[in-house]
Amino acid sequence: MHKAPLKLMIPGPIQPADDVMKAMGGPVHPHYGPEWTALHNDTLDMLRRVYGTGGEAFLIVGSGSSALDACLGSALSTGEQVVIGVNGWFGERLVTIAQQYGLDVIQVTAPWGQPLDPAEFRKSFEAHPQARLAAVVHLETSTTIVNPIEQIGPLAAQLGRVLLVDAVSSLGGIPLRMDDWGIGLCASASQKCLGAPPGLATVAVSPSAWELIDRAPDKGHGWYLNLRVWRQYATDWAGWHPFPITMATNNVLALRAGLQGLLAEGIESRMERYRVLAMRLRDGLRQIGLQPYTPDTLMAPVLTAAYGPPGVATSEIVNYMAEVHHTKIAGGLGDQLKDKIFRIGHMSPTVGEADLDLLLEQLAAFTPDWRREA
Repeated sequence: MHKAPLKLMIPGPIQPADDVMKAMGGPVHPHYGPEWTALHNDTLDMLRRVYGTGGEAFLIVGSGSSALDACLGSALSTGEQVVIGVNGWFGERLVTIAQQYGLDVIQVTAPWGQPLDPAEFRKSFEAHPQARLAAVVHLETSTTIVNPIEQIGPLAAQLGRVLLVDAVSSLGGIPLRMDDWGIGLCASASQKCLGAPPGLATVAVSPSAWELIDRAPDKGHGWYLNLRVWRQYATDWAGWHPFPITMATNNVLALRAGLQGLLAEGIESRMERYRVLAMRLRDGLRQIGLQPYTPDTLMAPVLTAAYGPPGVATSEIVNYMAEVHHTKIAGGLGDQLKDKIFRIGHMSPTVGEADLDLLLEQLAAFTPDWRREA
């Protein structure tokens, strides 16, 4: 029997708008030549507007992790120091990637569920003057915490450090101004707040980051994810093939449609809509007896986590929503939060008040004995 697709309300991938899926399902374009290059460059121009940068941007065929891999591997050589903020699962992922390159990782930590403290970065920078790069997750989706990049970025720039930001889950949904905040490298992906299917990673690079990358060109860290290689093709083959690989053309067209929708609505208007929806969801959760994981002062406008009823493993709620209501939400990540919280993604431009109200109605109908009742 054919099953209807699950309604996606997870922290990505999201359910894109119809025009985005139409672009994704259209004819396959050749990935080179003047016509395609114009479309590709137009997409990059829109992407730079969302990043808030006048620097260079690249589309890499891969996941958001490939963008992070590219940034860390391109910026530093094996044995060099990097300061990494860790207050959740994806901060730990940054540490893992850095360690695979043989980097000396200095961690700035905060408890899961709390934002990183800029003052701790200052202490770390002062204690480790050789650490030229720092890396921080903007929206830590394991906990829904938004880290204060607007404070960490200027601090890093003031002290002559390059800041790499993991904006995989935040770009297009949470305020981020790359140049104004002193961000040197910024990595994201297509399948979250940018409103497209998975398949593309995005990277933006500032002039200060290029200085860091260019000072040691022979890192031995590969070819595909070497940002110098991508820049070379963007320069030398600019008129007809400005990237080193076969570009996923349908994915680019889908991302282009997603970016057009975001810019037509207005970045600030989109973000305000997300904020209003987030408060509606949080208030609704409390009304049905479910407590949000973070206080409203630490609210993420595109992602909400909540505790389950006392004594109930939240994986049961996740299974109930999928099996009974055909809606996919997410459980907790890591030993600290597995079966303690569930997470609802509302970062898709297609999510509205009616979707959240229906979700709350479905959650309110959950009982610990739902399997027997079903």
